[in-house]
Amino acid sequence: MEMMIGIFLSTILMTGIIQLLTGSVAAYRLQLSLSQIEESGHFAREMLITHISQAGYQAEPWRFLSPLPAITTEATDGGAFPGDQLGLQRWSDRNCYGNENPSKDDEDRAEFYLLQTRFSVNASGNLALTCRYGPDTGKLKTQVRNLGVIENVESMQVLYAEDLSGDGITDRWVKAQAWRDESDIRAVKVALLLSTQQPFEGTANEPLTLLDLAITTPDDGLLRRVTTVVAAIRGRL
Repeated sequence: MEMMIGIFLSTILMTGIIQLLTGSVAAYRLQLSLSQIEESGHFAREMLITHISQAGYQAEPWRFLSPLPAITTEATDGGAFPGDQLGLQRWSDRNCYGNENPSKDDEDRAEFYLLQTRFSVNASGNLALTCRYGPDTGKLKTQVRNLGVIENVESMQVLYAEDLSGDGITDRWVKAQAWRDESDIRAVKVALLLSTQQPFEGTANEPLTLLDLAITTPDDGLLRRVTTVVAAIRGRL
């Protein structure tokens, strides 16, 4: 009888320990996933700010480079999923890898070539970067093609700040190619919908808003967060 009581009490104790450990592991997984989403959002914001702020960059006037739009025709409105594309370009003496252009001018300085970048959400659910570099639009070489830089991105939405009156103040936010004149765009706003890799029990789907677009997420147990960044086109301020 004493042995049976001892086994019974031990079973209760072990059950409690297992439940405690299970709860601790679940809480740790949840916290880790939320931290990963936050880190991904931070990295995405820093990267987008860098590229947007430099868009349309024109080197020194004596380089005799033709002016160009900061936003390319690759900037498109893609609906809810996977969302929009963001196309940017600038003159740069460094290529897509950040290496100095080996071509030199008469003063032995690195030549400025055209650098075009495109951000989109690819089929693998990553925020992907494509980058081309060359002396002009007809001689661009793709150095980075659809490279996933941020994982677990479900949608990207983009709006553009248009200054219609020329006073430096945003008059309206528009979708890609809906502006009156590309040269009136002063800033770009980007929202990314990030999700966890694995589902969590008790997580219900909920409506989310990415800029001007309302999205209803699937009831799949994934945690989702929206990260938003606004960056000015530096050369147009």
